[in-house]
Order: sequence, then structure tokens, then C-alpha cells
Amino acid sequence: MSAVAVKITPPAAAGAAVVTRRLGQALLAAGRATQAQLDDVVRRATGPEPRPGWLLVESRLMTEVEWVERIAGHFNLASAHVSDFTVDRALIGRVPEDVARRHQLLPLANAGHEVYVAVADPTQLAAFDHLGKLLGHAIITVVVPPSELEQAFERYYLRDQVDFEHVTEADAADLSPADLARLREEGESGKAVQLVDRLLAHAISAGASDIHIETTAQYLRVRFRVDGTLREGPRYPAAVSPLVVSRVKVLAQLDISERWVPQDGRVRIRRGGQDLDLRVSVIPVARGEKVVIRLLSAGRERSTLEELGLPGDIVAALETEVHRPHGMMLVTGPTGSGKTSTLYGLLGRRATVDTNVVTIEDPIEYESEALNQIPINPKRGITFATALRAILRQDPDVILVGEIRDQETAVIAAEAALTGHLLLSTLHTNDAASAVLRLVEMGVPRYLVGAVVNAVVAQRLIRRVCSGCAEDYAPAEAELRALGLDPLVGDDRIRLVRGRGCARCEATGLRGRLPIAEVLRVDDVVRQALYDGASTTALHRLAVGRGMIDLRTQALRRLFAGETTTAEVARVASTTATSPQEP
Repeated sequence: MSAVAVKITPPAAAGAAVVTRRLGQALLAAGRATQAQLDDVVRRATGPEPRPGWLLVESRLMTEVEWVERIAGHFNLASAHVSDFTVDRALIGRVPEDVARRHQLLPLANAGHEVYVAVADPTQLAAFDHLGKLLGHAIITVVVPPSELEQAFERYYLRDQVDFEHVTEADAADLSPADLARLREEGESGKAVQLVDRLLAHAISAGASDIHIETTAQYLRVRFRVDGTLREGPRYPAAVSPLVVSRVKVLAQLDISERWVPQDGRVRIRRGGQDLDLRVSVIPVARGEKVVIRLLSAGRERSTLEELGLPGDIVAALETEVHRPHGMMLVTGPTGSGKTSTLYGLLGRRATVDTNVVTIEDPIEYESEALNQIPINPKRGITFATALRAILRQDPDVILVGEIRDQETAVIAAEAALTGHLLLSTLHTNDAASAVLRLVEMGVPRYLVGAVVNAVVAQRLIRRVCSGCAEDYAPAEAELRALGLDPLVGDDRIRLVRGRGCARCEATGLRGRLPIAEVLRVDDVVRQALYDGASTTALHRLAVGRGMIDLRTQALRRLFAGETTTAEVARVASTTATSPQEP
């Protein structure tokens, strides 16, 4: 049947300006907008507008969720979230992606002889009639946030528009020379090419840092690392794995005929109007090969310390330390904790015309004309240690060593810091105090560590509550006591913020990350304790007693500011030396 069960009375042609004016008047009456603001929005609404009233959101006079509720009420429709439905992929497969995107609509689920359809513009009657014919059912429209529709397009069309159902094991298990030649030459038309392009597009849209492509006995599995955690992606027939892996190898200029040794490569591509550097790692596993693709924005601008989101007191401490004429400053934390970004924020304070700044990196992550950057190349004999020795003959003022990995590099770095250079580097330790003694463990004498280390920054990235679905709540006593917190503040219960879960955050309630950091300054008291053989625990307690605000306290600050959750605080605090016991 082609009937369309919608309850829209205003004609589409007359909707935009009228609806915008009516919604704006409500904001004006509530004191949330001025007449001048409303007049400007209504004037702009007389031109082409994708959704009635949407200019009020773009002008920040109304939130997206509020717009959904008001626009639905105006047309006597229901409002909803995509996550409210168990989405029927079979329905989506009957609607071409270009139709769904052009008209901003998506079929969600069957309801007897009708189909629920998510829409962003409820005035498109002709489009709804066409959709009813495509689906063969009447449709019931529900208004959803446009950002959720965009997320749904990326999620649900990622698999369905690339058909691998007819690829068999015989077709793909062993690639012949002709297959390899075809993969090199097929350009943008091949199915493997289409799939890899769509995975890249989805990763960019989701803000993923890595794509994991893995083969199991039953299927090809894809996962995306978003905000530091892996999220499940689409699955494909296992038979296509060699085709997809080979396509990635071609892209990264790797040997697609070699399947039994690890390979690493990189390539710069352009997608969605931006240049991306892809770092590709391929390793043999039990059932084929595993691929990890790291995505980095090519030519990205380094951020300032303030733009990174570091608290003001931390920025002030780092500002003091980075302007010292010599000594060593370390940034420590696990992989993916933002160490490199912080280091480049520090270098931004020193990269002036009268300062010679030299970096040694593996690889170079931020290209800058203000810096002299040396990429590590062990095959040609360029290691951190050999490059550092050479740099010392280049009259440097500030040196960045990407990572101190071994005793040789550690000793040379300490000697460089002792002889009039400011040296910045990273270590992998849990907290600031551990980094000082890590140098001792690597073979640098305690007296030399105490003499050269000015400060250590330990940092983490803590996940942020999604702004699109944030709500406040009263946490259970057990939730707070698990963090060592009293559930009462005076006579009032503590209230915190959490995310309900929505399409923007893929139902996690978390979207984006914020840094937390502690700065251990090695003053005379801390230095003497180091000389006296103090343990990591003793150094940590001494630093806190002398004013260091540790990672746990920084995380709690984020919690009570409504920026993160108790689970995130527990995750970060559990890996730091916040309450250690002396042996």
C-alpha cells in the first residue's frame, strides 16, 4: 500500500518562516531571545532552509533536543531518539542511502502494517509518499535530532551498501597473480575499495583514532577505537578478508604477496575535505592477518596548553618549568594519554626566532616549520641515542626526545640536560614520582637524576559526559563510598552528571575526553629525599605534602564539575599511586 500515515497539516512551502516565527515568539516571551535576534532569524528563514525552525538552533537560541520536542509538538507528531528503537536493517536496505540522506529520513521498525520512520523535516510530504511506496507500508513519522540521523546513516549504511554476500572461500582464500594485479589497478570501483573507503569515512565521522580489522573463523570483524576504547563495528563474511587486507596493503604500498611477516607502512590520503596520515600495521595471526590503521590529521596544527583543556593551575606550573634555561622535563603516562600533544604545547612556548628547537621523533606527529625535526630510522642507523649525540653538535637550546626507551638514551639525555640544554621527553610510568625512579632503574645515577630533573608531568585522558544526553542524578551511597567519598555535603546529598546514551555517543553516555595532570616539581627537599634513597611512595607523599595536586584529586574536580563519571574516576585513579602503602 502507498498510503502515508502522517499528521501534518501545514503545506511544506509555507512552513519554514511561519514555524520559525512561532517558535521564536515562545523564546522571546520566555526572555531567552531578543527581538533583534528573532528578526534576524526570521529574515534568514525566508530563504532556502533545510528544516523549519532549525536556524534557532544554529543561532544557539535553542538546543537540538528542545527543537525536536517543539517542532514535533507544532506538527502534532511524536519526538523520539533513534536509540529508542530496535532498528530493522532489512527496512534500511530497501531505502537507498542517497534518498535517506537527501530527505533526512530513516526507516526504523515495523509496527504491524506500518513502519516508524525517523525524520528531521516533517514537512516533506512528497518524500514520505515516495518512501511509503518503497517500503510497501504506511509510515508513521517521528521527529529525531538531526545529529542522531547522521550517526545512524554512518552506522547502518556502512555494511549494507557493500555487497560481499556472493564472495566465496574459493574466490578469495588464495589470491592469484591476476587477483593481485586487479587489486592494484581497479581504482575506486572494486568492492574491497568501497569497503575500505566506507570504513575510513565512518572512522572520521565517529572521531576514531584507530581501525582494527580482524579475521575469525566465521567473519571479518571491524572495531573502532573512539575516546580510548574499542567499539564494535560491522562484520563481513570471512571469505573477503584477504581482499580487504590486500586493499589496505595496496593503499599503504606494502607487499601484498607477503602474508607471513609483519609489515608497517604509511600513506597520506584525502577524505571528507581533509588530508589524513594513515599508519598501517599488518601482522600474521592464526586465521590470516590483522590490520590496524591509525588515523592522524595531516598537517594538523598543534594546540596550545589552554586549547588542550588543561586546568589553569597546571598551565601556570608548566609555563614556569618550560622557560627554565636547562634541565630535564618529563611527561609520563600510558600510550594514548596525550603526552605528545602536551609536549608540543610546551614547545609552542619556546619555538621563537631566538631559540633553536630540535626534536627527535618516531614518527613525527606534528610537522612545524618552527622546529628542526628528525625522524627515527633504525634501518639507517638513526636511533634516539645516535640522533641525540648528533644534535648536541648543532648548538641546540631546547631538545625534544620523543621517548626515553633505554639506558644509553637516558644517560645521554641526562648529560645533555646537565650541560646547558633544556630537554623534554616522555616515559611510560603510572605517576610522576615513578618517572623519577624509572630513570634510576634505567641506569642513570641518583645524583645525576636529582641534578637534572626539574619537573615531571603525569597525565591521563578522562572520558567526558556526552553533552547531548547529559542528566543530573543522585548517586547511590555505594557508588560514592567506592571512591572514598561521603555521600552528604552538610545536609544535602551530592548530585552528579551522567549521560543517558544517545546516537551521538553511540549509547555510551560519553563523548570526547579531557586531560587531567599532576606536576611534580623537583625542589631541594624532593631532591634530598631522592639522594637519601626515598621510594616512589615516599616521593609521591612528599610531593603532595608540598602542594602537588595529584591525578585522583584532578579527576574528582572533573567529576564535581559535571564533566565525567564515577566510573571514569575509578578507572583513572586505580592506576595511580594515590593511596599507596609503604613496604
